[in-house]
Amino acid sequence: MSKHVVVYGRTSFCPDLARSQRFLEANQVAYTQINIDQDDAAGALVEGWVGYRSVPTIVVAEAGSNLPFEEPAPLPAGREARSFDRGTVITEPSDEALSGFLKRNGLLV
Repeated sequence: MSKHVVVYGRTSFCPDLARSQRFLEANQVAYTQINIDQDDAAGALVEGWVGYRSVPTIVVAEAGSNLPFEEPAPLPAGREARSFDRGTVITEPSDEALSGFLKRNGLLV
């Protein structure tokens, strides 16, 4: 299966989104960006995965899709989404968490 990265972002500036984009570009990881302020369905997806419209929410999807190739693991009770690797979804990751997430999914060497 061919996988790709989808970054769910917003119109307004977000330092976490900008940092994740710099990381992906510096590591030559191609990605598709979807603006949840301009796509209500995408915003609803992020809200369903995270509980609120948090960006960046980064997904590993099958080629041709914007949805996780596998259902993301649930968040443990009381755990915030920030930098928590859920298998196919990670939200507001640190560079270290994003690196591990991409490596585990075979998208970063």
